[in-house]
Amino acid sequence: MLKLPKPTLLTATVYADCINSTQNALKKAKLTACTPLILQAEAEFNSKVTKGLIHTIARETIINGNVTVRELKYVYTGQMVGHANGRIHYDKLLLSAPHNLCPLCAHRDVDTLDHYLPKAKYPRLSIVPINLIPACTVCNKGKLMEYPSTPEDETLHPYYDDIEKVQWLKMHVLQTNPVSVSFYVDRPTVWSQLLFDRVSRHFESFELKKLYGTQAGRELAGMKKQLAGIYGERSNQIAVKKFLLETARSKSEVYLNLWQAVLYRDLAADAWFCDGGFHLIGT
Repeated sequence: MLKLPKPTLLTATVYADCINSTQNALKKAKLTACTPLILQAEAEFNSKVTKGLIHTIARETIINGNVTVRELKYVYTGQMVGHANGRIHYDKLLLSAPHNLCPLCAHRDVDTLDHYLPKAKYPRLSIVPINLIPACTVCNKGKLMEYPSTPEDETLHPYYDDIEKVQWLKMHVLQTNPVSVSFYVDRPTVWSQLLFDRVSRHFESFELKKLYGTQAGRELAGMKKQLAGIYGERSNQIAVKKFLLETARSKSEVYLNLWQAVLYRDLAADAWFCDGGFHLIGT
């Protein structure tokens, strides 16, 4: 959901540094012979990712006739993650997320790299930097969809998609006891139907409605006493709204669609909540 700068790392350099630690000469020769196919996979990915054509990239089981998926997966796990030669590139990608914030959920800390297209199905993209996204473990492990089969299935890619300039994340305040909230994707007029479908798919695939709703529940519990003090004996709903809007503006300076910013902004817009509905916040 957050835009990241596209990596400047060269795939040829990353791959060469990784396979350089291969001890077996025959295996090293096989992996070296795959270099043009690795670069070809990178070029295809780069040309298709902005056109909604990522789903057309073919899945593979054997590369160049004699290299298995397992061997190319090991180039990532054993030689990029687990060896100093490749680790320098892994760490550079890992540290590229501002504030160490996972760009996929915009909430948790980055602690791993996520393959946009999984290495088990697309082994030639195992170490390609534009296929490796700094992410939190939950987003990395919990992605509901293994690979896209249609343009609408393609989740957002932080190196290519930029949806930060318009407000798209919104929230309903539910007049329940206790008060509850529900986040949703609201389509801006400037978005195409395809972009809206992809953002909705991303929201669903990473279970962001549940994540934001749970976090908002904790945030609400923490603000109940403060709101009661602002509201006071004079039922000052204007002061409550002002406090919520000021907090929303502060949160929005980090990211416009940060769930905390949306929470405070949409609470401020709800007359029922500002006029005493907050008394029903659970503890």
